[in-house]
Amino acid sequence: MISEVLIPYTFRHRYAKVSPAAGIPLTSIITAMGQTTEVGHQSYARFIPDHKADLYVKRNTRVA
Repeated sequence: MISEVLIPYTFRHRYAKVSPAAGIPLTSIITAMGQTTEVGHQSYARFIPDHKADLYVKRNTRVA
C-alpha cells in the first residue's frame, strides 16, 4: 500500500529528478517537459549529479 498521495505532478517531478542521473542532458529534459530554458534550469538544475548544478546557477546569474 502506498502511504503517500500521488498526483500527476509527482510523476513529472520524478522524471525531472531521475533523468539527469540516467545521462539525459538537462536541455533535453526541459524540452520534453515543455518549459523554457530559464525556468527549467531554475527548477531542475539541482538534480544534476556531481554538483554540475552549481555551474548552471553561475551561468544563469551571469545571464540575468
